[in-house]
Amino acid sequence: MRQRIAYPILSAILLTGCSVLSPSVSLDDHPTWQRVPAWAQKRVQNPWWKAYGDSTLNTHITGALSDNPDLAVIAARLDRAEALLKQAGAATKPRFGLEIGWRDGRKRDVDFGPYNLAPWVGGALFSWEIDLTGKLHAATRSASYTRDAAFWDVHAARLQLASRIASTHFLIKQLKGDLALLHDSHNASAGLVRVTRSQSNAGIIAGTRLSEQLATHQQSQRAIHEIERLHRLSVVQLRTLVGDMTSPVSSKSSSLPHPRGISNISSKQLLASHPRILAAEARVRAAFQMEKSAKLNLLPSFRLNASAVGSGNSLTGRYKIWQHQVGPSLDLPIYDPARMAQVKVNKTKRIEAAALYRSEVIKVLGEIDSARINYLNRKKQLVSAQHEVIALKRSYSHAQSRFSEGVIANDEPLRAKQKLIVAQIRERAIHEAILNDHIALMKARGGG
Repeated sequence: MRQRIAYPILSAILLTGCSVLSPSVSLDDHPTWQRVPAWAQKRVQNPWWKAYGDSTLNTHITGALSDNPDLAVIAARLDRAEALLKQAGAATKPRFGLEIGWRDGRKRDVDFGPYNLAPWVGGALFSWEIDLTGKLHAATRSASYTRDAAFWDVHAARLQLASRIASTHFLIKQLKGDLALLHDSHNASAGLVRVTRSQSNAGIIAGTRLSEQLATHQQSQRAIHEIERLHRLSVVQLRTLVGDMTSPVSSKSSSLPHPRGISNISSKQLLASHPRILAAEARVRAAFQMEKSAKLNLLPSFRLNASAVGSGNSLTGRYKIWQHQVGPSLDLPIYDPARMAQVKVNKTKRIEAAALYRSEVIKVLGEIDSARINYLNRKKQLVSAQHEVIALKRSYSHAQSRFSEGVIANDEPLRAKQKLIVAQIRERAIHEAILNDHIALMKARGGG
């Protein structure tokens, strides 16, 4: 019987625990949006990753935004901030309660005579602090700004997650293409080993040349193993980011897209739409309101109180004794070291939040400049690498033609092919770095 009861209870507890994985308030309908301009909302909500035209990447990011456990933790913090806001707002409202209980006993006066006391007692209490100074409303506004900071933390986490998935996805595609090129280079290396061995057996070249070529061949094999290792690790990383360790992560094509150009953004637009900056700004406002609330707490406070207590011998009968109290109360904190210390604590929190805001703005601007410098410079490097590949393709084609004519030995086209493959791998590495720089720039700009 106990097991039948325990299983439903355990299931309910588990379901309750799982329910915190998604925020109770939809981000699209959140009240924080009411204080954000429409253009800034579009920038934050912009699915910038779709500009790469990769359907597999779109699937990964869409799945991660709903399944990633780390993102669920950030969303749960937003739920907690919502609850703390309601808790702060409750302090401004009146409180009312009822009490009933059983207390059997006797009362003895100064003449030491025993008196029977009514065992059943009941009471009611009403209390309402009138916020004349505004300290309670300041605390509520602080909780509201803290809720806003948690809201922007969710968007910042979504931006960070999407950028990491995009970088890992393109790295997997790069490694997949590099692996195919390395297999071609390894086959060419095997051909060079055969040619060198035949030349060594014929006494045309020294035996050390064969040993060097064999060592080079083993290096190409080791490079393949290294790329395979990195590819598998990247797949595990991508599955972890998506939140599903069994989902397929690679697409059929290993080609890398060419990112579009990025328009300029003003500092005003950046400050009004970047989730990390908005979160830091909200924390400054929250700290300022908490400092204000602590200062106002040094002033007198006014409260309305009412209470009633009755007692009787029966729970259902009329009470024989009644006592009630109604009236206001005034709290005059003449000297309260705890309240004064709280003012200093909240002041340091406000100073810290302001410093963190300035630091966040400087970091974001630095990330934008660094990503832009890398992006523009690597675009120049890519042009140079493309010209190198074109030149080596011509060299390889020319070597094949000369070998067909019998002018050169068959090892020359194989060496030309290896040089071409090395250049192609280098070109793909620069291309993938450009994509990383583009993603970093999009993230630094707040996803707009």
